[in-house]
Amino acid sequence: MGTRKMALLAPFVISGGKNTERFYFQHISRNIKELRVIPEYFGKESSYTSFFPEKINKILKDNNEAKIFCVFDWDTIYGNKTNLEKHNRFVKQIRSFIDDDRVILCPSMPCFEYWFLLHFKNTTKFVGTCEEIAKMLKPYMNAYFSQKDINLFEVLKDRNYLEKETWVKNLCSNGKLDNAIKRAEDNIKAAIKADDLENQSYSYVYKVFK
Repeated sequence: MGTRKMALLAPFVISGGKNTERFYFQHISRNIKELRVIPEYFGKESSYTSFFPEKINKILKDNNEAKIFCVFDWDTIYGNKTNLEKHNRFVKQIRSFIDDDRVILCPSMPCFEYWFLLHFKNTTKFVGTCEEIAKMLKPYMNAYFSQKDINLFEVLKDRNYLEKETWVKNLCSNGKLDNAIKRAEDNIKAAIKADDLENQSYSYVYKVFK
Protein backbone atom coordinates (compact mmCIF):
# COMPACT_ATOMS: atom_id res chain seq x y z
CA MET A 1 0.00 0.00 0.00
CA GLY A 2 1.40 3.39 -0.99
CA THR A 3 1.98 6.18 1.49
CA ARG A 4 -0.27 9.20 1.09
CA LYS A 5 1.73 12.38 0.59
CA MET A 6 0.80 15.03 3.15
CA ALA A 7 -0.31 18.38 1.81
CA LEU A 8 1.90 21.36 2.54
CA LEU A 9 0.67 23.59 5.32
CA ALA A 10 -0.48 26.96 4.01
CA PRO A 11 1.63 29.89 5.24
CA PHE A 12 0.45 31.93 8.20
CA VAL A 13 0.09 35.70 8.13
CA ILE A 14 0.37 37.73 11.31
CA SER A 15 0.07 41.48 11.32
CA GLY A 16 0.00 44.63 13.39
CA GLY A 17 -3.09 45.71 11.47
CA LYS A 18 -6.36 44.47 12.95
CA ASN A 19 -8.77 45.18 10.08
CA THR A 20 -7.14 46.31 6.82
CA GLU A 21 -4.56 43.56 6.70
CA ARG A 22 -6.79 40.88 8.15
CA PHE A 23 -9.60 41.27 5.63
CA TYR A 24 -7.24 41.84 2.71
CA PHE A 25 -5.40 38.58 3.34
CA GLN A 26 -8.62 36.77 4.17
CA HIS A 27 -9.99 37.67 0.73
CA ILE A 28 -6.64 36.89 -0.91
CA SER A 29 -6.71 33.44 0.68
CA ARG A 30 -10.18 32.73 -0.66
CA ASN A 31 -9.51 33.90 -4.20
CA ILE A 32 -5.80 33.99 -5.06
CA LYS A 33 -3.40 32.21 -2.71
CA GLU A 34 -4.12 29.92 0.22
CA LEU A 35 -3.03 31.47 3.51
CA ARG A 36 -3.84 30.80 7.13
CA VAL A 37 -5.57 33.96 8.32
CA ILE A 38 -6.63 33.73 11.96
CA PRO A 39 -8.26 36.84 13.48
CA GLU A 40 -6.41 36.58 16.80
CA TYR A 41 -3.10 36.86 14.90
CA PHE A 42 -3.90 40.43 13.87
CA GLY A 43 -3.24 42.98 16.59
CA LYS A 44 -2.23 46.55 17.40
CA GLU A 45 0.29 48.17 15.09
CA SER A 46 2.12 49.96 17.88
CA SER A 47 2.81 46.78 19.86
CA TYR A 48 3.80 44.26 17.19
CA THR A 49 7.27 43.80 18.72
CA SER A 50 5.69 42.14 21.75
CA PHE A 51 2.70 40.67 19.91
CA PHE A 52 4.62 38.85 17.15
CA PRO A 53 7.01 36.70 19.24
CA GLU A 54 4.12 35.22 21.20
CA LYS A 55 2.26 34.28 18.01
CA ILE A 56 5.37 33.03 16.23
CA ASN A 57 6.29 30.73 19.10
CA LYS A 58 2.73 29.44 19.33
CA ILE A 59 2.56 28.64 15.63
CA LEU A 60 5.98 26.97 15.46
CA LYS A 61 5.35 24.97 18.63
CA ASP A 62 2.38 23.31 16.93
CA ASN A 63 3.72 23.41 13.35
CA ASN A 64 7.51 23.27 13.35
CA GLU A 65 7.78 23.56 9.55
CA ALA A 66 5.30 26.40 9.19
CA LYS A 67 6.13 29.54 7.25
CA ILE A 68 5.05 32.83 8.80
CA PHE A 69 4.80 36.23 7.10
CA CYS A 70 5.00 39.14 9.57
CA VAL A 71 3.32 42.20 8.07
CA PHE A 72 3.77 45.55 9.81
CA ASP A 73 4.06 49.30 9.22
CA TRP A 74 7.38 51.10 9.43
CA ASP A 75 6.01 54.58 10.15
CA THR A 76 5.78 53.71 13.85
CA ILE A 77 9.53 53.01 13.78
CA TYR A 78 10.87 55.68 11.45
CA GLY A 79 12.60 58.42 13.44
CA ASN A 80 11.62 56.87 16.78
CA LYS A 81 14.69 55.64 18.65
CA THR A 82 12.74 53.80 21.34
CA ASN A 83 10.59 51.89 18.87
CA LEU A 84 13.60 51.09 16.71
CA GLU A 85 15.35 49.58 19.73
CA LYS A 86 12.25 47.48 20.45
CA HIS A 87 12.20 46.35 16.83
CA ASN A 88 15.86 45.37 16.89
CA ARG A 89 15.34 43.36 20.09
CA PHE A 90 12.39 41.63 18.47
CA VAL A 91 14.43 40.71 15.39
CA LYS A 92 17.24 39.39 17.59
CA GLN A 93 14.73 37.31 19.53
CA ILE A 94 13.49 35.52 16.40
CA ARG A 95 16.73 35.60 14.39
CA SER A 96 17.03 31.81 14.13
CA PHE A 97 13.56 31.59 12.59
CA ILE A 98 14.42 34.31 10.08
CA ASP A 99 17.68 32.62 9.15
CA ASP A 100 16.00 29.30 8.38
CA ASP A 101 13.27 31.04 6.36
CA ARG A 102 10.39 30.10 8.63
CA VAL A 103 9.69 33.75 9.47
CA ILE A 104 9.67 36.40 6.75
CA LEU A 105 9.47 40.06 7.75
CA CYS A 106 7.28 42.16 5.46
CA PRO A 107 7.41 45.82 6.54
CA SER A 108 5.95 48.66 4.49
CA MET A 109 7.06 52.27 4.64
CA PRO A 110 5.06 54.17 5.67
CA CYS A 111 2.22 51.65 5.90
CA PHE A 112 0.49 48.64 4.41
CA GLU A 113 -1.68 50.87 2.21
CA TYR A 114 1.40 51.82 0.18
CA TRP A 115 1.24 48.23 -1.08
CA PHE A 116 -2.19 49.08 -2.52
CA LEU A 117 -0.80 52.18 -4.24
CA LEU A 118 1.71 50.04 -6.14
CA HIS A 119 -1.21 48.31 -7.85
CA PHE A 120 -1.96 51.58 -9.64
CA LYS A 121 1.29 53.48 -10.04
CA ASN A 122 4.99 52.88 -9.72
CA THR A 123 6.28 55.41 -7.23
CA THR A 124 9.00 55.34 -4.62
CA LYS A 125 8.41 58.91 -3.47
CA PHE A 126 9.03 59.15 0.26
CA VAL A 127 5.70 59.49 2.06
CA GLY A 128 5.71 59.81 5.83
CA THR A 129 2.15 58.96 6.88
CA CYS A 130 -0.67 56.63 6.01
CA GLU A 131 -3.02 59.60 5.70
CA GLU A 132 -0.93 60.88 2.79
CA ILE A 133 -0.99 57.47 1.14
CA ALA A 134 -4.80 57.37 1.48
CA LYS A 135 -5.04 60.71 -0.34
CA MET A 136 -2.91 59.32 -3.17
CA LEU A 137 -5.11 56.21 -3.31
CA LYS A 138 -8.42 58.08 -3.33
CA PRO A 139 -8.70 58.55 -7.13
CA TYR A 140 -8.17 54.83 -7.64
CA MET A 141 -9.95 53.11 -4.75
CA ASN A 142 -12.92 55.26 -3.76
CA ALA A 143 -14.94 53.69 -6.56
CA TYR A 144 -14.38 50.23 -5.03
CA PHE A 145 -16.74 51.04 -2.18
CA SER A 146 -20.47 51.68 -2.22
CA GLN A 147 -20.20 55.40 -1.51
CA LYS A 148 -18.14 57.76 -3.62
CA ASP A 149 -17.84 60.64 -1.16
CA ILE A 150 -15.88 58.86 1.57
CA ASN A 151 -12.81 59.35 3.71
CA LEU A 152 -10.71 56.53 2.30
CA PHE A 153 -8.32 56.53 5.26
CA GLU A 154 -11.23 55.79 7.61
CA VAL A 155 -12.85 53.30 5.22
CA LEU A 156 -9.66 51.25 5.01
CA LYS A 157 -9.87 50.74 8.79
CA ASP A 158 -13.60 49.97 8.91
CA ARG A 159 -14.60 46.29 8.87
CA ASN A 160 -18.10 47.20 7.64
CA TYR A 161 -16.50 48.08 4.30
CA LEU A 162 -13.59 45.66 4.35
CA GLU A 163 -15.41 42.40 5.03
CA LYS A 164 -16.95 42.52 1.55
CA GLU A 165 -14.45 40.88 -0.79
CA THR A 166 -15.31 42.91 -3.91
CA TRP A 167 -12.75 45.61 -3.13
CA VAL A 168 -9.89 43.10 -3.11
CA LYS A 169 -11.09 41.47 -6.32
CA ASN A 170 -11.12 44.88 -7.99
CA LEU A 171 -7.74 45.77 -6.53
CA CYS A 172 -6.13 42.64 -7.95
CA SER A 173 -7.94 42.58 -11.30
CA ASN A 174 -6.49 43.14 -14.78
CA GLY A 175 -2.93 42.32 -13.81
CA LYS A 176 -2.70 44.96 -11.07
CA LEU A 177 -1.52 42.47 -8.45
CA ASP A 178 1.26 41.23 -10.74
CA ASN A 179 2.28 44.83 -11.38
CA ALA A 180 2.45 45.55 -7.64
CA ILE A 181 4.59 42.46 -6.99
CA LYS A 182 7.08 43.37 -9.72
CA ARG A 183 7.23 47.05 -8.77
CA ALA A 184 7.73 46.37 -5.09
CA GLU A 185 10.50 43.83 -5.65
CA ASP A 186 12.31 45.75 -8.39
CA ASN A 187 12.19 49.03 -6.48
CA ILE A 188 13.57 47.50 -3.30
CA LYS A 189 16.40 45.73 -5.13
CA ALA A 190 17.37 48.97 -6.88
CA ALA A 191 17.20 50.98 -3.64
CA ILE A 192 19.32 48.46 -1.73
CA LYS A 193 21.90 48.45 -4.52
CA ALA A 194 22.02 52.25 -4.32
CA ASP A 195 22.01 52.18 -0.49
CA ASP A 196 18.95 54.46 -0.56
CA LEU A 197 16.06 52.41 0.83
CA GLU A 198 15.58 54.60 3.91
CA ASN A 199 14.89 57.61 1.68
CA GLN A 200 11.87 56.19 -0.10
CA SER A 201 8.58 54.39 0.36
CA TYR A 202 8.64 50.61 -0.06
CA SER A 203 6.79 47.41 0.72
CA TYR A 204 8.00 43.87 1.32
CA VAL A 205 4.44 42.52 1.14
CA TYR A 206 5.28 41.15 -2.32
CA LYS A 207 7.13 38.32 -0.55
CA VAL A 208 3.80 36.80 0.50
CA PHE A 209 3.11 36.11 -3.18
CA LYS A 210 6.51 34.79 -4.29
